[in-house]
Formats: sequence, C-alpha cells, structure tokens
Amino acid sequence: MAAHPRPISEDLWSAILNREGHEPCPGVVLRTGIDIGGDEEGPAQTAVLYAPEEPVQEPMPAVVAFHGGGYCMGDPFGMGAFAKAMALALGVATVSASYRLGTEANPTGEAIVRDAVAAWNLVRGRAKEFGVDPGRLAVAGESAGCLLAGHLAVGSPLVRGAEGRPVALYAFWGPLDFVARWYDNGQSPGAEVNIFGPGGFPAHPALYHWVSPLTHAQCGPLPPALLVYGSTDAVVHPRQAALASAAWREAGSHAEECLLPNIGHGVEGDNRDQRQRVLERAVAFGAAHHVG
Repeated sequence: MAAHPRPISEDLWSAILNREGHEPCPGVVLRTGIDIGGDEEGPAQTAVLYAPEEPVQEPMPAVVAFHGGGYCMGDPFGMGAFAKAMALALGVATVSASYRLGTEANPTGEAIVRDAVAAWNLVRGRAKEFGVDPGRLAVAGESAGCLLAGHLAVGSPLVRGAEGRPVALYAFWGPLDFVARWYDNGQSPGAEVNIFGPGGFPAHPALYHWVSPLTHAQCGPLPPALLVYGSTDAVVHPRQAALASAAWREAGSHAEECLLPNIGHGVEGDNRDQRQRVLERAVAFGAAHHVG
C-alpha cells in the first residue's frame, strides 16, 4: 500500500532548493562526521545523516546515498536536497556517504565499490542507533554515485559482503553501463578515467564491462528502480535509462523512466522548477515502492 506524502510548503521548498546541502532546513536534523572507516587501500570515509524532526514511523525507512562529482570530487552534502525532501515528505532518513576519489594518474579501480559496501553495512549495523529500519533500506545515487548505488541494487559480485539487499533504487543521471557510455561519448572517455585510468574502453574492455552495474543485473530479482535523466544531457546520455529499464524488465522487476525534456546533466541551468519536479517524482516513487 502506498504511503501518503506530507505536503511541503513553498517556504520549505525554498529551504531545500535555494540552499546548499550542508545548510539547515526546518524540520530536518543533520548529524555530520559519522565515521565509516576504510580499508588498507583507501582513506577513511565519513557520512552525514539527514533525519526528520518528526518521524512518521519508528524505526524510519531510510536511504544510503552517494553523491556525484566525476569520481574525483564532491562530498556527502551533494545529496542534501534529495535527503531533505525525503525527510519532510515521507519521514525517510538518509545517510549520505563519501567514497574514495581518484584521478587519471591514480585511478580507484573497482575498489571504489568497497566504500559503498562499508557505508551500507555501517547503516545496517547501526540501524538502532540511527533510528532506521534495516528492512526498508534503499539506495540512491546522483551522477557518479549511481555506480555505487547500482552495484548494491543489483547485488553484483563487487558488493560481496554487503548485508542484505536494498528495497529500492533512486538513480539520477548516472552511468550504469560504461560500454554504452563509451560509444555515446563519441568513443572517448569521460570521468571514468578516474576509475579506469587512461586509454578508455580499448585499453580496459574487461574492466568497462565488469564495473558496469548492468552487467550484473541478471542477479535478480531486482528492487524497484526510479531512473531520472535529462533529454539533452551531454555528460551522461539518457539512453542509460532505457538500458537499465530493459534490464529490470528482463529480470521481471519494476522500473520507472523519468526523462526530463530540454534538461542537461543534473538538471543544469536555470532549473529550480525542474529540480523540484525531480524531487517530487522521487517522493512519489518512494511513497509507492519504498516506505509503504
């Protein structure tokens, strides 16, 4: 049964859309500096918890989220607008996590996904402390973060050791198939050089396949997925939504494509209304497939 979202006032939409992720928002509690830890190959990572001041349910449904930034920059506050909207409308808590970043000269390789597993297991292991329900834990990713959320969603071999599976996936304009991305990008590499290093697909064909979440989408059943992309995105082709949706259908699972007209990567540009539309769509999806 679908949940009924609480309405968000215009003042609260302004607090969400006109401020940065680290800035306060009425009705949302921020807890920063949560230590995730690390492994011998990478630095320790941290997370931010966004929680509603007035939970609708206890324990709360929750999301583990991963920011964008081309695998070379960004921080957990990048998922702040999503987290605040979900907290206010649905009473959902979000733990937004950092992960190791790379450069073309010092790429992360598939080790980047281990940080996602660490964040996921941290939330499940400390669910009582955070006040969240480990049985209603979803994943979300924006741009580069879709790589991490995607692997957790499909249960790929790269996330071996992850405890349990997400109940839903929120994917915003991120690459899920790097081989398709290579050709859609005119057979030239983009930000994935910070994962794979120089040379592009011809130099790393096996890795391009292996690190693509859709390569492992047959590990179903898959959680319901929301796939949001811009029709004029010059960074990540909106074809990624169609490819993911087809993989979900093949697995007998539910996926929703949301293609925003005349919008580029991350709904860039003069886009306040479009950003609100994206968040409203995420809330509607969450009400139907996550928190109910």
